[in-house]
Amino acid sequence: MSRPSFRARPIDISQALAIIRDESVLNDESQAVAREVTHAHKNLDKDNEEVLTKPVDGSKSKDGKDKEIPIPEIRKVASYEQDYRPNFVKPATYLRSPAYGAPPGEAVEYDLDNDDEDWLEAYNDGQNRLPAEKLELMIWKLEMACGDANEAWMAQSAASATERGQIVSYQDRCVQMASTAALPKEKALELLQDVSGRPAILEAVYKYWTEKRSKTGKPCLRRLQPPPAPGDSNPFNVFRQREKTNRPQTRRRRENDAGSYDKMRQIRRQMEMVYAVVELQLKREEKKLERVRCECDAQTLQIKLRHEPRTVHEEIEAEFAKRPSARALSPKELEWDPQRPTSLPLSQADVVVGPDGSYRLRGGRLPP
Repeated sequence: MSRPSFRARPIDISQALAIIRDESVLNDESQAVAREVTHAHKNLDKDNEEVLTKPVDGSKSKDGKDKEIPIPEIRKVASYEQDYRPNFVKPATYLRSPAYGAPPGEAVEYDLDNDDEDWLEAYNDGQNRLPAEKLELMIWKLEMACGDANEAWMAQSAASATERGQIVSYQDRCVQMASTAALPKEKALELLQDVSGRPAILEAVYKYWTEKRSKTGKPCLRRLQPPPAPGDSNPFNVFRQREKTNRPQTRRRRENDAGSYDKMRQIRRQMEMVYAVVELQLKREEKKLERVRCECDAQTLQIKLRHEPRTVHEEIEAEFAKRPSARALSPKELEWDPQRPTSLPLSQADVVVGPDGSYRLRGGRLPP
């Protein structure tokens, strides 16, 4: 009787793998299932089996047989059950040690933005009623508590919708995640009493937090905000969901046609223009540096000539005449004409003046 078979399916990452503790299960042929699937590594396994049977460097053992590559054996560890307890629970966070600079207690993930700072400045009114660190801690606690409450509420609503044969839409999930109705006001104020015992501050912070969430329409913490819609075509929205979970090819194929060639040429011309603009900025900064040095040397010379006696004026002038700032202009610099093109040797381009008086770039590698 042939063994049962089934077609190949993608591996489910959310399903836990079975742990086999008894070796007899591996040798039980009745539990084995034949996969009628041709794997890509089938030929590789065949090559590995051939390597295991080949002799090592053509040498032979003492009994005259060919030496084979040793295959490791599987042995049962007697103390495995004691070393690795079955009641081990994976921690929710990474293991941290205070010896390596771990922050004491819980780290606050929320940072104040411009709106928070403006509201805090207006609320304090020149006094130190509420520090910024306490406001960050209070908003972070409200966000975490509201996120847990919304998660439980969404799970309950999803279960009830499944029983009715309905599906919770993306817009409904966004509204549920941005709502603060799942966290009662009394529970929220009780949660903030550890940070500040003044009821007026608690009321003001809670009111500001609810108004901010209703204004923005999303949670304040980024990791609690819903991902972009699957149909959103805006390339600037990150953390987008995949269109197909089991898509065999996720990368787009690059088309080698005339349109793609023209786009690449356009990108190259734009990069050459950027290179020329950067070279112009470099020359401008060099001229500005020369001007500043000339002004500094001229002021220093005037100060020395005013405070030093007239007998050493010739020596001071001779000393300053040797500096680069006192170099005479060359004939080419004296004949400079703004209408004449200026060449840029690095980018192999020229700066010309257009008919309207504006400056443009021209060259063999640049567009006209």
